[in-house]
Amino acid sequence: MHERYARFRAQALPRIVAFRKAGNTAKNDHVADANSCRLERKPGVRERIEYLSRQAQERIVEKRAALEEQLWAVLEADIGAFWETYEASKTKDGKLATDQDGKMLTVRKQRAKLINDLPLEARKLIEDVTIDRNGNVIPKLYSKAQANSDLRKLLNIGRTEDRPENDVSRLSDAELVAQISDQAKQLGIEINLNYAFLQQAPATAPPDLPGGEVVDHEPVAAEADTADVASAPAAPGVSNATVSKARGVNQLTPETVTGHEFAGARQIKGGRR
Repeated sequence: MHERYARFRAQALPRIVAFRKAGNTAKNDHVADANSCRLERKPGVRERIEYLSRQAQERIVEKRAALEEQLWAVLEADIGAFWETYEASKTKDGKLATDQDGKMLTVRKQRAKLINDLPLEARKLIEDVTIDRNGNVIPKLYSKAQANSDLRKLLNIGRTEDRPENDVSRLSDAELVAQISDQAKQLGIEINLNYAFLQQAPATAPPDLPGGEVVDHEPVAAEADTADVASAPAAPGVSNATVSKARGVNQLTPETVTGHEFAGARQIKGGRR
């Protein structure tokens, strides 16, 4: 029973869990925790747990080394080692081609090596095989990109989680403001920090002219129309004040000249034509 408890503890199980999995019983967790503490204080129990823990750690290191070796082998695999070159008879119109002397012509071709002829280390690099239309077995190797990714994770290369805790790139806006404020207080510097610089400034509307009139920039042709309106005499039914008001804008609209005054302004533009 002590051996089973030591093995469960070597697997990093809590004392209460290991105590009960080893076959011991207790009324509650408090009693189980007390009994497990007494059990570990017995001669040889703690030493056995430490020994089994070291053995497990050594096995983990060995497995890690074997996994790294396999990933390196996939990453450095040579595809040429799985193919061979051979001389094939050259054909022309379905017949064997020959030279002027009647010697048969050949061409160099490549084909996949027989899997049984490959060494064991090379066969370990094959993930799958396919059969082409001629019945040849084509090996498919493990992905070099995946092996590279797994190797980088195994060796902790390029992990963003390894950045120091005081890296400002990991702070939120509120945490950054709070940290700067605390440092300023420690240095005895009076600064006024708020969230105004974190917020986007609202778009400002163009200022209005006196009287609520807004000038719209129109093309040059529209400005010429305005000049004509300004120099034209007042039409019947249109007061001078209405014409003076129309001279202050670039385009006559119902918002600037209303009612019968707008109709008179249209007569002014019509008279120009």
